[in-house]
Amino acid sequence: MTSKMRTAQAGVAFATWQLTRRDWEVLPVPDAPKRSTLLQIKKESFAGELLIQSRAFSGLNAVSLGEGIVDPNSLPFDWLIISTNIRSDTPTCFLLNRQDVLETMKRDPNGPLFWIDPLRYKLSRFQDRWDEIGLS
Repeated sequence: MTSKMRTAQAGVAFATWQLTRRDWEVLPVPDAPKRSTLLQIKKESFAGELLIQSRAFSGLNAVSLGEGIVDPNSLPFDWLIISTNIRSDTPTCFLLNRQDVLETMKRDPNGPLFWIDPLRYKLSRFQDRWDEIGLS
């Protein structure tokens, strides 16, 4: 297993822990690729299920979102959790809902991919918003 894969695993584990302590049930996503970092969550006090995309980094990195993002429904998740310094004793998480992602992403000027740079997501309004999941 590569260092990058262990970093992704650490991000999923940290997100799962944070969500579970807030009474979310964290489930694997049916039909997700084997190494997917997509999580499905639900709880009794919330009607329905949400999809959470975990992206984890050892440092502070830009987040690739893919291509063809034109509206909120183009995103394959409801919330994006960006964990930085995940393999340290003090990881930091930034949580963006679909609308936040659309407002902060930018398109690569040399290609079709969309990204969120650290300067766009490393904001106090996105940091550790765990209790806002399921409110909007």
